[in-house]
Amino acid sequence: MRFEIVILGCGAATPTLRHNPTSQAVNWDGRWFLVDAGEGVQLGIRRHRIPLQKIEGICISHLHGDHVLGLPGLLGSMNLFGRTASLNIYGPIGLEQFVKQALKSTETYVRFQLIFHANSKDACESIMQWRDCTLQSVPVKHRIPAYGYIFDYVPTIRNIKKEAIRTYMLQRSEILTLKAGKDVLRKDGKTIRVDDACMPSKSSLRYAYSGDTTPCDSFIQAARNADVLYHEATFMTALEKTARKTGHSTAFQAGHVAKEAKATHLVIGHLSSRYRDEEAVLEEAKTAFVNSSLAQEGMRIRLNPQTKRTETYLE
Repeated sequence: MRFEIVILGCGAATPTLRHNPTSQAVNWDGRWFLVDAGEGVQLGIRRHRIPLQKIEGICISHLHGDHVLGLPGLLGSMNLFGRTASLNIYGPIGLEQFVKQALKSTETYVRFQLIFHANSKDACESIMQWRDCTLQSVPVKHRIPAYGYIFDYVPTIRNIKKEAIRTYMLQRSEILTLKAGKDVLRKDGKTIRVDDACMPSKSSLRYAYSGDTTPCDSFIQAARNADVLYHEATFMTALEKTARKTGHSTAFQAGHVAKEAKATHLVIGHLSSRYRDEEAVLEEAKTAFVNSSLAQEGMRIRLNPQTKRTETYLE
């Protein structure tokens, strides 16, 4: 299982020369997804060598411009480069109308199929699943309808030990039962235990992306035990009232969310232009959650479910 997050943009709404608006690319076992698409997302994709035409799905957290204005242009470029494969786009109600109106108004023609999926307004839900991988949307608390996204890998198939096939003289039906994680009870009353006949279970993997939000229980619960949790940290504690008013979080609150969720590693983003010393923002997050990092364009975060290690490096 290969899982890698590439930060394409981690700035807040005000443009700066330091950061691009929010966007990430996720390589999930060879399948590529985009999470948010702020202005300049195409440059980030080109600069960090993301295979444009291999993107299978785009997840939009909410309809504020710094998270979605890059999407119509991106779709137009996909078309210019000859895309024919359909594209799934997930997000709030209103996203389909916005995209179609933008394409129509700019006379941007897209010849491949756009498949829009409106997330549930009320509850965490599975929006895509294949093999042992599940993508979920979770409602969060912002000024407008907004969502976080949870990427899960939970292996369900166990590998049989070769020697167990000979030792127990396993039948095909018994092998399938054991691989599915169930003990086998034979007619003679003997039980073949999964742990005796199978290799140890592979480790699970979870990546949680907050989008823009004030701290909320729905996201904490959905992000429980995340290997990596990406949380916005637009303000520092001195501006907590402003954060609450605008539907954002402070760096300390982001750290507290990671602590409450029992996450392993926190990455803070949606960084405001008001803080020239971003290390101070990071230090505030660390007062609540020590294992915290600042997002940066070009940061690659690799999750290894076998070793449970997270590798982070800059291009």
